[in-house]
Amino acid sequence: MSARRRRAASPLATLGAVVLLTVVLFAANSRVDPAASTAPAYPGTGGAETSTAPPSAEPTTEPSAEPTPTSEAPSPPAELQAVYAGVTSGGEATIAMAVNDDQVAAYLCDGAAIEAWLQGTLDGDTITLAGRNGAGLSGSVTDGTVFGTVTTSSGLTMPFSAAESQPPAGVYESRTTLDGLATRIGWAVLPDGTQVGVATVGDTKREAPPLDLTDGTFEIDGSPGTAEPITGSDTVVGG
Repeated sequence: MSARRRRAASPLATLGAVVLLTVVLFAANSRVDPAASTAPAYPGTGGAETSTAPPSAEPTTEPSAEPTPTSEAPSPPAELQAVYAGVTSGGEATIAMAVNDDQVAAYLCDGAAIEAWLQGTLDGDTITLAGRNGAGLSGSVTDGTVFGTVTTSSGLTMPFSAAESQPPAGVYESRTTLDGLATRIGWAVLPDGTQVGVATVGDTKREAPPLDLTDGTFEIDGSPGTAEPITGSDTVVGG
């Protein structure tokens, strides 16, 4: 071959070598595992970091509104607690009564022989009480004062008035034994502390001993005792 022909073939040979090299490189690249190129990279694996969608936020549950409270039934009215104290219109005897809601207990005495334990009810403004052997009381409450009539077991009837009063006013009682005899002592006490009482020892009545209104203690014939205030719901008749 002449020198001219060798010079003309050289560019062709070079072009062929380039094409061959390109084919070889393309084939080599096609053998690489496709998964490796598409698998996501995670921190610490050496792969390139890829952006991932943030986890979806958990659904939030709105706190349910508190149920509207239903209207409550009205509270029952507080029980009436009151004391009334006074005297009969002629000053013959002292009377005191205790009221507990619609229950009433009363004590009438003159400090010697007149005495009556009474109990009953308050109906609206009307008080109706009864005692032993025909004793009784009827009255009405007007502007904080009870006006009425009281009758003893001996048949003595007396008008009276008794005003609503604060302690120490009230009815006090003691049941004890004196010289082997059942003894019952009652006191009707006015708001100023004035007290009138009768002690019934067996079948004998006499003036009650002085009552210490600070602690309810007394002494009769050398024997100490304690009295308790009476409430409207206490049983004072037949007990």
